[in-house]
Amino acid sequence: MRTKEEYYQLVLENRKIASDPENLKCPCSELCEWHGRCRECVALHRYHKDHVPACLQEFVNEKLAALVGIGELKAVPKERTPLEYRMYVKERDKEASR
Repeated sequence: MRTKEEYYQLVLENRKIASDPENLKCPCSELCEWHGRCRECVALHRYHKDHVPACLQEFVNEKLAALVGIGELKAVPKERTPLEYRMYVKERDKEASR
């Protein structure tokens, strides 16, 4: 277990990381309605509990790959929402605002 001082140094390091604007940019490749609004995106994913945000999937999948391999199983990626669907939402929103 880490000491109080080690924990304190970790908190200071995390504060520095969180204060860097580069680390706060949305890394997600999905062009969804919540792109760049990560707090809202994560809250919605937590609420629906169907999958993790796209920006975290690579990280989670790397961690799970080792576990899946141990069980001699095969992980299959979930089908992505087509970009056309996202554009359709924008079109409908535009129509509704008229």
